[in-house]
Amino acid sequence: MDLRVCEIFYSIQGEGPSVGKPAVFLRLSGCNLRCTWCDSKFTWEQLPFSKIADVVKEIKKYPVKHLIITGGEPTMQQEGIVEILKKLKGYTVELETNGSIPLKIGKMFNQINCSPKLESSGNKPYKLQILPSEKYQSKRSNVKGQMSKVIYKFVIGKKSDLNEMKEYCEKYKIPKDRTYLMPLGVTKETIGKTSAWLIETCKKEGYNFSPRLHIMIWGNKRAT
Repeated sequence: MDLRVCEIFYSIQGEGPSVGKPAVFLRLSGCNLRCTWCDSKFTWEQLPFSKIADVVKEIKKYPVKHLIITGGEPTMQQEGIVEILKKLKGYTVELETNGSIPLKIGKMFNQINCSPKLESSGNKPYKLQILPSEKYQSKRSNVKGQMSKVIYKFVIGKKSDLNEMKEYCEKYKIPKDRTYLMPLGVTKETIGKTSAWLIETCKKEGYNFSPRLHIMIWGNKRAT
């Protein structure tokens, strides 16, 4: 079982609870959604397969054992991810996912960063498959008993997105301490303006704020 790989690079985590940590990024190609504001549309194409051995060799080139598997939507390639992680013993592994596909290999990750897409993304509403409580967990998912490793990142571009986010969290029983609000934008200027009022919302209502640190430093570039 091989993987459709878009790119492998060494950088820092720019979003979520481990922001700022050096990590190797394994970005897989292919996505089941089409967000209008996606900053990595180059991943939508299903690229040719890469050999597992070559992918592992490239990951091991870098001086950290912190791996972030992202996309596209990496849960489309769960069998290949299993084969990769079998060969990366001792690594701390994060998964970035939109949460629309049942996760059958949840036990293999130290951190699951789930980013549900609101209607402003241009996608139709979908049933969330990775949930914060066993009571609401999909029967097809294999992360039961491990939900403390899951956080939820919502991309917020306008204040009306907040209402939908709150309805979403209420529907799926997502607690505030595991909810991260992240500014929409692919430029420093846009992210800066949105961050200013979004931070105030987080302070007032008890949500976590997540920057998009990689874009603020390097702009919207690949391999950052």
